[in-house]
Amino acid sequence: MIRFLLVFLCGLSIGGFRPALAAPATRPNIVLIITDDQGYGDSTAYWNTDLQTPFMDEIGRAGIRFTQFRVNPLCAPTRASVMTGLYSLETGMWRGPSENVGDDAASKTKKAEKAGKRAAKKAAKTGAAPKATPADKEDDEDPTANERRIRDEFQLLPQYLKATGYATGAFGKWHLGADAKSVPNARGFDEFVGFLGGAHPYALGRNSRVQHNGKPLTDPIPPFTTDLFADRAIAFIKANRGNPFFCYVPFNAVHGPMRREGVDHDSAKPEWLEFYEKRGVPQPRRDYDAVMTHADSRIGDILKTLRELGLEKNTLVIVHSDNGGILHTYPSNNGPLRGGKGDTYEGGIRVPAMMQWPGVIPPGTVSAADAAHFDIFATILDAAGLPVPAKNGRYPVHGVSLLPLAKSRGQIPLPDRFLFWDLYGDCGALHGNWKLVGQISNHHGRFDRASDEAAKAKFELYDLQNDLGEKTDLAAKFPAIYDELKKRHLEWLRAFAK
Repeated sequence: MIRFLLVFLCGLSIGGFRPALAAPATRPNIVLIITDDQGYGDSTAYWNTDLQTPFMDEIGRAGIRFTQFRVNPLCAPTRASVMTGLYSLETGMWRGPSENVGDDAASKTKKAEKAGKRAAKKAAKTGAAPKATPADKEDDEDPTANERRIRDEFQLLPQYLKATGYATGAFGKWHLGADAKSVPNARGFDEFVGFLGGAHPYALGRNSRVQHNGKPLTDPIPPFTTDLFADRAIAFIKANRGNPFFCYVPFNAVHGPMRREGVDHDSAKPEWLEFYEKRGVPQPRRDYDAVMTHADSRIGDILKTLRELGLEKNTLVIVHSDNGGILHTYPSNNGPLRGGKGDTYEGGIRVPAMMQWPGVIPPGTVSAADAAHFDIFATILDAAGLPVPAKNGRYPVHGVSLLPLAKSRGQIPLPDRFLFWDLYGDCGALHGNWKLVGQISNHHGRFDRASDEAAKAKFELYDLQNDLGEKTDLAAKFPAIYDELKKRHLEWLRAFAK
């Protein structure tokens, strides 16, 4: 007993006092999977599509499936909101990170030239001024733009979890900064295997930019990123089966590069290409479908691992896409929704999302609640038994836990709230069934200029309950609703003006 007390007191003197933690068996594991550019119609749980996603569908049937889950219309801003519980503009990630790791000057120039040709061709046909494409928005650079990174004052989700004893691992696409203070290991992840930038080829070769905890990955690796990320996630789960863990799996499926017009090279794994060829799916859709179903099959392997280890009932699994499908380059499917990646129409921000927690979330629940990206932050903290902080840094946390709604089969509603978007020129606001959409010039993060222009711009108003495809502008018919939404959006936008 004396020896035990000495060891205990020594531990306190070295490590300092820490609050007692619950036994691992009572603290759930968290698996968060984010797909990349998967459109609303790119899942059989949401649309009559040729793209098969049986394991994502299984999660929805085993728990809850959201039909109105919204995100930002671009990769990095959504991830910033998920990780902080804030609007991406508040974090500083109002578009992709300032440093595009892996994009050399030549590839940036080539992308810019292609985007310019597309815009000019479209303008010649319509007579309208060229509008920035999603690719432009992801890749354009302005030397005078504000720095784009999650500021140091904000704590990320893994930092909250790690501080209370969770093992934390990330396996896939990061896209939240490559500077020393922004990389995964500096932001709360014990283990990271993946790439830091916005895109990476699926085939892994000599030019791979995949790393392990900040160093180039030199271990024997499978030939495809999807398998690498799933294999490492499964290994992490097995290694931490006796402790609570947070396993973050941001696949790069189905983000390009893939087969497309002018590029006749497949990116997908041969067995999945054969799967869709036998079903008569033509190219380039075949390559696209094969890439996504490959990722879905590996989600199935993660679920199988949880079952085999006896962890399924003590694990919350969440899956959602980071933005809508990209339409101008790849054959995505956004179902009945207008627009796609880069737009604040529903096709850019409404995405597949589902979660399961056997014994906690009743199976077969379908919810039309206006859930959003930053709710994932609050939901995971709530599941872990941690209080959702009132503020993260200087800003109030906007995310609310989705667990009360999920546990009650939707009987406990989300709070009434207004939601807002800005992707440096593409604007949006939502309250209930009413949706405001507008476009202004690319403001490059200068929100004083943006708010001045938005105040003068004419936006559009849609009733999503009766017009899911956002075809009929009702701004003139319902001026009071239009004025209220626009006023609130302007107030929100002006808060970021310097």
